[in-house]
Amino acid sequence: MTSQDPFATLAALARRLRNDPRYMAYVLAVYQRQEELMDDELAQELGTLPPLVVRMAICKRPDSSSPQFAEQVRELADYTLTDAAQLAGVLRQVDAIETLASRPAPLSEVGSEKGTGRFSAGLLAAARDRYEPDDDSAEPQDGGSKPEE
Repeated sequence: MTSQDPFATLAALARRLRNDPRYMAYVLAVYQRQEELMDDELAQELGTLPPLVVRMAICKRPDSSSPQFAEQVRELADYTLTDAAQLAGVLRQVDAIETLASRPAPLSEVGSEKGTGRFSAGLLAAARDRYEPDDDSAEPQDGGSKPEE
């Protein structure tokens, strides 16, 4: 009868937790994808060893909206021998990615023949304004047709 390697067991648990935003495994997976890092590069980025990244992955995620956020990050950094400032940066970056990803699409698909709806009206207006002439000499000849795309 052989005993299973404890590190392999923790690594398997960390892989299962990658889809649960309550755990650091999720944060690390999002950050790793965003930065296009391999596992060893992630450990190097965090200034720690791969086994300690696995140890971090199975920990609960610090709540960035909590008054104890800094304390939680320091405890996690101490537990995994990671730089607390670097760890806080990773957490904040993932929080920002989640916030941006959870925003609703700003343009409605209703009435859109091409179904683009990916950019906000403000961004399109700003892009359009940049190329519009300042004088009134460039009136549309056909009474207001759409600009060419």
